[in-house]
Amino acid sequence: MTEAIAAHLTLAREAAAEGRAGEARNSYARAAALSRESGAPLLQAHALRHLSDLDRQADHLEQALAHAEQAAALYGANGQGASLDMANALRLKALVLDGLRRTAAARVAWASARELFDAAGVAAGVSECEARLAV
Repeated sequence: MTEAIAAHLTLAREAAAEGRAGEARNSYARAAALSRESGAPLLQAHALRHLSDLDRQADHLEQALAHAEQAAALYGANGQGASLDMANALRLKALVLDGLRRTAAARVAWASARELFDAAGVAAGVSECEARLAV
């Protein structure tokens, strides 16, 4: 089943790169479902993270928040709580919370993401988080 998941993730990346957001979303959703069914939580989290970003870009903020939170929960529950993947999930959560004007919760997510980006040595991530926290 991991081959099918990988195929959907590849299709999703290609569709997103070509501006076909609907196709990308469908492929990421299918990859997330297959990952859940096959017991591949990190692949599921990866797909959910990308679904969150697509939903955010389409202004489906509540759905984007749910996907980002699910991705972060899966990373945390599967030993990836201090990973770059978790930092990216928290960044997406913070972006969505900003969009929803939930400032206090967004600041918490930005601060957590900043710590993880710093630990991973991702200067661009640290800079973005610091800029958002300075507002």
